[in-house]
Amino acid sequence: MAWLAGFFAAALLVVPKGLSVFAALMLAATVLALPDAWRSGRSVPRALYVLLAGALGVIAVVAVSMLRDGAPLSVLDNPSRALLLPWCAWLAWTTRMRVSGLWYGALTGLLIAFVVSIAQVSLGVERAGSDANPIVFANAVLALLVLAMFCRPARDGWPWLLLAVVIVLANVVVILSGSRGVLPGLGLVMLMLLVGTTARRRWWRLGGAACLLLALFAAMWTIPWLSGQFRLDQLHDDVSGFAAGEVDQPISARMGLLSVAWDAFRASPMTGAGVGTFADRIDASAYCQDAQRHFCGLGHAHNDVAQWGATMGLIGIAGLAMLYLTPLWVAARQIRRDRLHAPIGPAWTVGMLVATYVVSGLTQSMFAHGLSTSAFVVFGGLLLGGALVHDADRSTGDDSHK
Repeated sequence: MAWLAGFFAAALLVVPKGLSVFAALMLAATVLALPDAWRSGRSVPRALYVLLAGALGVIAVVAVSMLRDGAPLSVLDNPSRALLLPWCAWLAWTTRMRVSGLWYGALTGLLIAFVVSIAQVSLGVERAGSDANPIVFANAVLALLVLAMFCRPARDGWPWLLLAVVIVLANVVVILSGSRGVLPGLGLVMLMLLVGTTARRRWWRLGGAACLLLALFAAMWTIPWLSGQFRLDQLHDDVSGFAAGEVDQPISARMGLLSVAWDAFRASPMTGAGVGTFADRIDASAYCQDAQRHFCGLGHAHNDVAQWGATMGLIGIAGLAMLYLTPLWVAARQIRRDRLHAPIGPAWTVGMLVATYVVSGLTQSMFAHGLSTSAFVVFGGLLLGGALVHDADRSTGDDSHK
């Protein structure tokens, strides 16, 4: 049942209320696993305690800010999902879950995202996004692509045509979403796939990857439809408009949000303005004094560091670092211990998932949205639990779960 939970978590990620299927299966799998876990008497790996400590640390940072500033309990909605990280890791470890469920689910999820995107665009929707924000939708597709590329079974004679088809599907969905913020993360995934970690002909592969990425970038600038879809033809006017006080376009709005965040951080660098207060800071900014603008209806900074720093100060930035570095430390320790040179497997996948979230978080508030938050903690937890299963199998000589 844990395998099915992992499958549906990825397969239905972009489907409205799709994660509710995962939630029901995870609860059922947990109830079924608890008696066996209690009777087995197996010692819990230290990595699970580290994940639990990290999750509790993140929640504590937000909770203290909430209590200090009298914010509503709703501000704990997304941060409290961090508990899914150790929960899912424990479930995968105790049930000896195979991570192949995540891989098959990711392939299914990318196909569903492709069909949804084509259907929405054919119906006249300007930017595909299922029932979510197109930016959040594109981030979910990027997370699925990371699973599909790096969590694939390690075997010789791999059908590269299948991987090429998956990459094409993901790229088409991203293009139809029109999200520019996901492009650096997409480029990072492509770079890692082309370069890998083996030393053989690394510089040739790095050069080839750089040329390919430059060609794709040039295509986005020179092909009118692609340039219009990603609104690259508006970049100059957008940036120059900010100097004249225009903050209602994507780039100028982000520059304005960073300005508001910096002012809030400078006013209280240690504790910030208070969790849940960033929208109020926007309304009180000089940009919203003279006229009502689209900018004034925004609620977060479109940058993770700016968001957590403005609302919770240096303590908040430390909490964000815990959210990223805790699973990354567990994954890196697993990679180093098992000498996993090829970038394939659950531990490597967690590393790439964290890397893509960090890169995407430069232009988006990844943890201000329930979908992207849930994808990070659920996928990260199941993958790390699966990595611990593989580690236990290697130590006992059992390869049945690989």
